[in-house]
Amino acid sequence: MDSASLPKVNEIIAKFCAAVVEEPLCYFSEADLQSMLFTRLTAKFPQTPETSVQRGPNSKGKYRTGLVHREYGAGGSRRIDLCVFSPASIASLDRADLMVEGKYLVPEFAIELGTEKTVDTAGHIAGDLKKLAAARTRGYLIHFFRDPTVADMGTARREASEARLAEVFRHPTLAIKATTNVVYLCFLLRIRRTSKRIWGKCEFYGTGERSWSKLNVSGVATKVREVLDKSPSSELVTPGG
Repeated sequence: MDSASLPKVNEIIAKFCAAVVEEPLCYFSEADLQSMLFTRLTAKFPQTPETSVQRGPNSKGKYRTGLVHREYGAGGSRRIDLCVFSPASIASLDRADLMVEGKYLVPEFAIELGTEKTVDTAGHIAGDLKKLAAARTRGYLIHFFRDPTVADMGTARREASEARLAEVFRHPTLAIKATTNVVYLCFLLRIRRTSKRIWGKCEFYGTGERSWSKLNVSGVATKVREVLDKSPSSELVTPGG
């Protein structure tokens, strides 16, 4: 597994983002998002290669494990939300805690998720970026922020809500500076209005974008795939270069 698997992962990410934007009540917490994406990833990467961990003393049989894992170690008591590993990396595992000579594997693909329940968006993103930068091929930072304010544009309530959204989400995301092997996808979802038609229900900001922009819900998968396909992987550009 290497950059040849990148299109497959990009497609999974694009369809996942579209599903969340279309049904923004699909999650209660970040754990729900992890489960949704884990299911999609394991469906595309179902292999369970052998590790180097023997099933018993002098046994020729070896334990197996999957290519996709949740909350995998990143050192320093840190955990990565979702990781996809190569079969070769899995084969090198020599300990039952899925480590090699006391060290965690480096994932081919690493994914960090965030929601509006994040207390400190800037701090959360900074921590995520450090973990994602280690991904061999690509790291993905994906944040969803739901705004439940019941108010139309032009009202005092809406203006106050927009000011808060800018402070706690838009501005921190606009300040993202990621290594070249990390892509970021940020979604602002207005899920309540008093009017029947919701203009600007979804706003998007991602790698290569100059600013936040309104995005038609039906075009999310296409837009995300466009952003991901334009971004280089770590095998093409050295992280930080």
